Amino acid sequence: PDAYVPAYVRRYPFVFANDPSKQRLLLCIDRAAPFVVEGGQSPLFNGDEPSEYTKMAMEFCNSFEQERHRTESFVKLLIDLDLFEVREAMFTPRDAQGNAQPAQRLAEYYAVSEAKLKELPADKLVELRDNGALGQIYAHLVSLLGWDRLVAMAFARQILQPAAANA
Repeated sequence: PDAYVPAYVRRYPFVFANDPSKQRLLLCIDRAAPFVVEGGQSPLFNGDEPSEYTKMAMEFCNSFEQERHRTESFVKLLIDLDLFEVREAMFTPRDAQGNAQPAQRLAEYYAVSEAKLKELPADKLVELRDNGALGQIYAHLVSLLGWDRLVAMAFARQILQPAAANA
């Protein structure tokens, strides 16, 4: 595909379920998925043992869970340091002549505040640098620069779809 597909989607039809009584995760499969069929190309088991396909799914889901925990820890750190602020995703459409129309609020979201980051004490910045979080914070801030382009692309695609459907 030409677009990034999040791991949350790529792991489908597999997912881990938590078994807190035994402190373990159980690999589950959505048997209603249209590509999960009896006698399919990728068996789930070879005899009583998981197939290579199933082992790969378990590894992928395990990696996903590890990254999910890392993400939760990272977000907790940002919350504890009070680095988040609410932002609005805005879009300014243009009419056929290119004139700006009233801005539209698309969504609210949380982002790291550069101002709050700059106000952190030096020892906290060193801690963030040393544990790798500072790099992640700056990667997040850089990714926000693409928001306007992403919104413009989405609106352009939406405008072109009805025209293509009428062609």
